Amino acid sequence: MLPGKVPPEILQSIVFSKLGRSDADVILGPEIGEDAAVVKIGDQVVVAATDPITGSVEDVGWLAVHVNANDIATFGVSPRWFLASVMLPPGYTPDQLGTIMNQIDTAAKELDIAVAGGHSEITESISQPIVVGFMMGTAPIDEYVTSSGAKPGDALIVTKTIGMEGTSILATEGCSYLSEKIGKDVVEHGQQLRNSISVVKDGVTAFQTGFIHAMHDPTEGGLANGVHELCDASGVGCELENNLIPLNDATRTICEYLQINPLELISSGSMLISCNHDHAPQVIEELTAVGIDAVIIGSLVPDSTHRKITIDGSTIDLERPTTDALWSALKRVNPS
Repeated sequence: MLPGKVPPEILQSIVFSKLGRSDADVILGPEIGEDAAVVKIGDQVVVAATDPITGSVEDVGWLAVHVNANDIATFGVSPRWFLASVMLPPGYTPDQLGTIMNQIDTAAKELDIAVAGGHSEITESISQPIVVGFMMGTAPIDEYVTSSGAKPGDALIVTKTIGMEGTSILATEGCSYLSEKIGKDVVEHGQQLRNSISVVKDGVTAFQTGFIHAMHDPTEGGLANGVHELCDASGVGCELENNLIPLNDATRTICEYLQINPLELISSGSMLISCNHDHAPQVIEELTAVGIDAVIIGSLVPDSTHRKITIDGSTIDLERPTTDALWSALKRVNPS
């Protein structure tokens, strides 16, 4: 298998068939395209998600909080509690651990989240720090959405611009290399995209309109994989317009130089939102009112095998990425 997410067919055949005992209070367990689990407790649900940060070193603690918070926000729910397993390679100093914990503390305070627990250890099994996060939020039992609620005919909206997390990681980890090749200003612009990686406001604001059928966080594999995952979860297809997909100038420049597809670059910071076309303008208006750009990038269709994108007037299949574009790009910008 290639670096990144385990392919969906392997998840289905190997992982999802080995899930312990059945429990009626697990409303939503592991499913293709879903960002978190939903567990019933009385008249409330707990929405719980876990994700590791493996591609970044400089921002590993900060990203761990935001990436896991984003998964909760795809349900229209505010994240509340965070736990972290901090794994460090031999030779890491207390000051370096302190830097990671300062990042976790800062990000948690930004989102009004409590760090409720976790674990830390030094292990010879890794060569760079890895933080595995676990996030929880709560909601009334009927007040959330999932990735599986999208309907044929829905408009597909995306917030902000795509590829932001990947751009910020590449600009940070490959700062010296890219500054020399494409200019310091572009790299600094790319680094600043980290400040827009949270989609908590995106998800909560959209959900509060009352018009949302589904939301999904396009992480590994970028927008292309995120759309496939939402379509998988909902049993629908899609038709996208490439010229409508928002792309930051720094992302475009870095992707062009490194010859990677921005549609396949990890895109935390964007939220995919599905709603009726008639209500899409109001959803976009509400997002814009709180400072979040959003645009319609296409539509969902009944045929789940029909997943197309129009580029320069030609309609082609929307390819499902086999791995995130970040991994090959990181080797180029930071060969050590």
